[in-house]
Amino acid sequence: MTSVFFGSDGTRRVWRSRPLGLLLMVAVLVGACTPTAQSPDPAESIPSQEVDPSLLFENVRLQQVDDDNNILWIVHAERVTYSSDRQVAQLENVSGQLYREGEPIYQVQGRSGTLEQEERTIFLEDEVVVVDLRDQVVVRGDRLDWQPQGDRLDIHENVTATHETAHLQAQQMVFLSDVQHLQAIGDVIANIDEPSLQVMTEELLWQIPEQLVLSEVAVQVARYDWLEAPPEAIAPTPDPVQGDDEVANEVDGDNAMQPQDPPPEPRDLQAVTVTDRAAAERIEVNLETQVARLEENVRLALLEPAVDVASHRLDWDLKEQLLTSDVPLRVTHREKQVILSGNRGWMSLPDEVFYLQDGVEVLGQENQAQLTANELTWFIPSETFEAEGNVAYRQVDPPLQLTGPRADGKLEEQTFVVTGGDVVTEILVNSRP
Repeated sequence: MTSVFFGSDGTRRVWRSRPLGLLLMVAVLVGACTPTAQSPDPAESIPSQEVDPSLLFENVRLQQVDDDNNILWIVHAERVTYSSDRQVAQLENVSGQLYREGEPIYQVQGRSGTLEQEERTIFLEDEVVVVDLRDQVVVRGDRLDWQPQGDRLDIHENVTATHETAHLQAQQMVFLSDVQHLQAIGDVIANIDEPSLQVMTEELLWQIPEQLVLSEVAVQVARYDWLEAPPEAIAPTPDPVQGDDEVANEVDGDNAMQPQDPPPEPRDLQAVTVTDRAAAERIEVNLETQVARLEENVRLALLEPAVDVASHRLDWDLKEQLLTSDVPLRVTHREKQVILSGNRGWMSLPDEVFYLQDGVEVLGQENQAQLTANELTWFIPSETFEAEGNVAYRQVDPPLQLTGPRADGKLEEQTFVVTGGDVVTEILVNSRP
């Protein structure tokens, strides 16, 4: 294989090396199929080499090709120093492009770097910047490992990613070059612009072409209203509801939700107001439709209305502000002390209307009242409800039981109208003058 570099005097110099390649640094032999694996420190893999002063060059352009003569990289360095066996090159002030299948896909730069010939790997460190030329995602970190054979690019330590749709920070990020995905690992915080959402987790996959943000491990989520000027105080939000039955399992409240106000932000807006918080075991955010699907032990705490929602699957339309679940869910109004549950339902947050179906149960804690029905619509602003299908109302004090095909009324005032055929019965219990 032939490797080419150009000196500061403009002369073209040819170096014929072993077939495996020109230069490489140290890196980690990790397969793209296991992106979450931690790579060893590349510096530990570089053999100690004595520097030959005669092998020091300035203002050098280095180009590497594979066995099929496809370009792997073209980099420029202010200074290049080779080891005595010419297997390792130390670089200073590096910039260049990394290639896949003969096309440039990454623009890279760093204050220093290493190339190792045998493995065809590049290692950069100190103020590393990577730009994905296909989608303009910009990633910054302290160390970079590029292994063309593994089809992945690793960035380590103090890593941030910036794009017009999202901003991420993590301990490590991995570009999976063939599928154009970015994986974030360790203390991940993702700030999504549209919808205005923050996701906190330990591992996150950003499928850039598909416009999906995914996590298969426990996540904490916060929805924000971005403001033009700092508010006097960040609005407090409650912790997500903690389930104590089959709808949602109990979690450690100290670890379930930690405040993150405001989120770290490489953006122009100056402040945020937290409106809602959630926690789940998995999440998928569709950036195009602005719908977030939360799964397993979902707890959602809304600021307005003052409602907690618990389920094992919840679709959150962040643009239209709609909640939908086709599995059992529980809704708790924190101020009115009313709990609703059903096997499926939807909620319009702007209208503050909740609709539940199949096995509906409403519990009022004040007088231990219980209402069951097949369907129920709850209008929070007017504090009224409409129930249909096998409606039954029971309360303990004073003892009372009502049944009928349909009912409407106000739970808080204990006023109900039960309707069945031509019969309409109105019951006022403990009515106030």
